[in-house]
Amino acid sequence: MSFPPALEPTTTAADVLADPHRRALLSVLRDHEGQSPTVATAAQPAMPIADLATEVAAVERGTPIVPDAHCERLRIELVHRHVPRLLDRGVLSRDAEGDEPTVSLTAHPILDLEWVGSLLDDPTGDAIPLDEETLTRTLEALREPRRLTVCTELANRDGSIAVDDLAAGVLVREGEADRPADVTDSRRTAVATELAHKQLPALAAAGLVTHDDESGRAALETDAPHWDVDWLADGPLAEAAALVRSDSTRRARPEREPSVPARTVAREPDGNERTETDVESCWTLEGETTVVERGNEIAAGADEELFVMAPRAALLGSTCLENLRNAADRGVDVYVASRSPRVRDTVRSTVPSATICEPRFDWLTFPMDASHQGYVILADREAAMLVTVDRRADASASRVGAITGDGRANALVSIVCEQLGSRLDRLPTADDCDETPLPM
Repeated sequence: MSFPPALEPTTTAADVLADPHRRALLSVLRDHEGQSPTVATAAQPAMPIADLATEVAAVERGTPIVPDAHCERLRIELVHRHVPRLLDRGVLSRDAEGDEPTVSLTAHPILDLEWVGSLLDDPTGDAIPLDEETLTRTLEALREPRRLTVCTELANRDGSIAVDDLAAGVLVREGEADRPADVTDSRRTAVATELAHKQLPALAAAGLVTHDDESGRAALETDAPHWDVDWLADGPLAEAAALVRSDSTRRARPEREPSVPARTVAREPDGNERTETDVESCWTLEGETTVVERGNEIAAGADEELFVMAPRAALLGSTCLENLRNAADRGVDVYVASRSPRVRDTVRSTVPSATICEPRFDWLTFPMDASHQGYVILADREAAMLVTVDRRADASASRVGAITGDGRANALVSIVCEQLGSRLDRLPTADDCDETPLPM
């Protein structure tokens, strides 16, 4: 696998700073040399390791008085573990001359990172809403670049996502494919296994994600205190934090699915193309999880009118029924169309105020003896989605896809409204008729 070179300083810094002793050590050396990280050089005054151990212990305990025995134990740990690690990383230089070895900071690039400087100002995390253990686990989790990619991919999703879909999205972000659909089954399975057994547990231990191994789903912890830590949100987790902190960005659907580019084009009277900024584009969705999340979002956003067409019961899950009931409770006019008696009976018992429709065949319902298609959702005549579900003969799982759009001027919304709008206006309410044929 290959990762963007830009991630290397971040993951190297996280690795160096993942141990609280190393954080305190670098903080002490920086203060001792009286220099900011941006101008630290090997020529700065070196510090004996014994003195360094004493000052590190004082920082960690928050007191200048530390027992000699504790300082000696820490000195041994620095000599045999942490100083060699930092020397190997090139962050420290060592002077072996004299009776006692001394160390000093080098001009390592990670010391130029602004977020590293902020962390070294508060190495124990006293000024942030994370305890030291959580801080350590967070830095340990961010040592691997794929985990940063996982956070960004989850930040682009609303709610939980199947780990298989997450694996495909991660591979797209890493440049192995242009679209999730282009990821081979074997590659998707391999990465999903790695995520489930290695990457997601580390991120969950840090409190950044939730991961349910039994259901095979994961989600970003958008309420985690990490997003309130400026150096984290502006540094290692910047890309994910920008999405978490900005609701408007999270609703920018064409950017949520980077593998499916969207472009809205209009034409001037002379025929030349121009970009139309005030017309929303349509975009495609792949995978049951993504389609369901979009459907939930449209239903939850309905203020006046919600129309759903579900050809079969499998497309009408408990979450969909809950959305319909919630919409009805908000005073939204709910219409549900289906040729399936089971669907109509289920909705009638769950949402008594809904208007139940039995549509005739046309382009919105599709032949029921072919692929299981025809799920339609329209909210306030401003947001629409058309879903297809194709069960292949050689596979037990269904392939779910959709096209969706927002805005009255949106092409998809306009077409669906043209087909349904006048018909909905002519439908009697549930109080007038228990079952209404939808004129199509």
